[in-house]
Amino acid sequence: MKISMCLLAGVLAQAGAAGAQTFEVGIVGYGKAENFFEPLSGDLMVTRSGSTIDRFDGLEGTPLNGMTARCFGSTTILSGVANGNGNCVFTDPDGDKVLQAWTVDEVGEGVAYGTWRFIGGTGRHEAIRGRGHFEQATVAVTGGKTTTIVGTATWPDPQ
Repeated sequence: MKISMCLLAGVLAQAGAAGAQTFEVGIVGYGKAENFFEPLSGDLMVTRSGSTIDRFDGLEGTPLNGMTARCFGSTTILSGVANGNGNCVFTDPDGDKVLQAWTVDEVGEGVAYGTWRFIGGTGRHEAIRGRGHFEQATVAVTGGKTTTIVGTATWPDPQ
């Protein structure tokens, strides 16, 4: 099933408090998912997910431009209600990293919806803050993955 994703508004730079850089995030990432499903009963299932994102649209002009990501986590589904979490590690072209935590709030056939927040980072991303929502669509046959991410990201004043 092909799910069409809309690229939300581009990333808009705004002046923030104390010289911080704040960006409204509206991006789409493309990559590959490797998921493992373990049905335990008719009402209970657990999934283990791992994925890579090798390309993003919408990061131009931000400190995240050129990043790739690795993500991993697990979700339980009990009577159709999802409860899951995990992390993504984003790496920029210079090798600096950002750690993101995510939570799955809802699932459907080939799609997951949830929230995310930045935990911290290294190098130029050391004091990053941010949060928002995501929608991830996966094609089971190919493992192709499209993730739409919206929210806000803030970096301290560049040194």
